[in-house]
Amino acid sequence: MIRNRLLIRCHRALALLLLACVPALTQAGPASKVYTPQVSYGEWELELRGGAQQWPGQSGDRAQQYVTDIGYGIAPRWFTELAVFYAKMPGNAARIEGYEWENVFQLTEIGEYWMDVGLFAEIAHDRIEKKNYIELGPMLQKEFGRALVNLNLLFTRGLASDREPGTEFEYAWQWKWRGNALFEPGLQGFGSFGRIGYLHAAENKLGPAFFGRAALGAGRTLKYDAALLFGTVNGSPDRTLRFQLEYEFF
Repeated sequence: MIRNRLLIRCHRALALLLLACVPALTQAGPASKVYTPQVSYGEWELELRGGAQQWPGQSGDRAQQYVTDIGYGIAPRWFTELAVFYAKMPGNAARIEGYEWENVFQLTEIGEYWMDVGLFAEIAHDRIEKKNYIELGPMLQKEFGRALVNLNLLFTRGLASDREPGTEFEYAWQWKWRGNALFEPGLQGFGSFGRIGYLHAAENKLGPAFFGRAALGAGRTLKYDAALLFGTVNGSPDRTLRFQLEYEFF
């Protein structure tokens, strides 16, 4: 009971801190992911994700982005993760783009209510522009028979005094049909509605995806997913190819 009260207070304090802070980052890159509101206490995670995207009129070399991170289930409802972003733009060498401290808070027991709910909170440093950002938003998950749907609604604000005005509103979602754990077909999508107060379809990309997980024994699991996304509005890349690999162990 005491632990639950402390977790609730931590969630409230973090939410107030993030909302009080200040815009927003950039469009979702090929290394973006869909976060889920589920925490495994005491579990370690090593992750590699990334991909490439092609913009309208672009030929030859593609813009690439990759992320490596390590995470740990530090409490029954709190998973924390440190990530390093790498980027390679056409005609340029690859370089470290930034760092992130990501946190997933599980707010409900999985399957106990009509919808599973969590809170995502992140502090990011862009070493290219030398700016800091903070991101906060709910993670929603709902089962429909054998289908599983996830939705992230994320709000990003800059921390520096020279920040851009406004708050960026981004989203990420996925749908998958569960059957064979090694291969589950589905869909994925990422996008942005721009800044609060000037909402519009700033970016949207979606397409087919597949998901899978393989139990390796002794509490070890390999999880993977990949998607081919197509831009549907101006300001979106024509095509994005992304992947994600996770190695989980206790």
